[in-house]
Amino acid sequence: MDLFDWVAKDDDLDMWIVQRRMVSAPGGLQRAGAIVPLVNVTFAVELIPVYGEKIDCTVNEKTSQEVYSRFYLNSFADKELFESLRAEL
Repeated sequence: MDLFDWVAKDDDLDMWIVQRRMVSAPGGLQRAGAIVPLVNVTFAVELIPVYGEKIDCTVNEKTSQEVYSRFYLNSFADKELFESLRAEL
């Protein structure tokens, strides 16, 4: 199950934007979730929230992944990720 959807590429920053996938559930939409076996993890990625016009000053490093639903995928953090995103997308 994919947990994120590709949204667009921000050409100004040269980074891709991903968005949390939402699924129908009793009571409305909720974020998609899954248990990912460690053998399926190729490498970690760095997600940077898309803050928008104004930053919520109550958000910190512990809550930013829960508050925002769109993120920049930092392809510059790792050489292998950089090459992989350039080749596949």
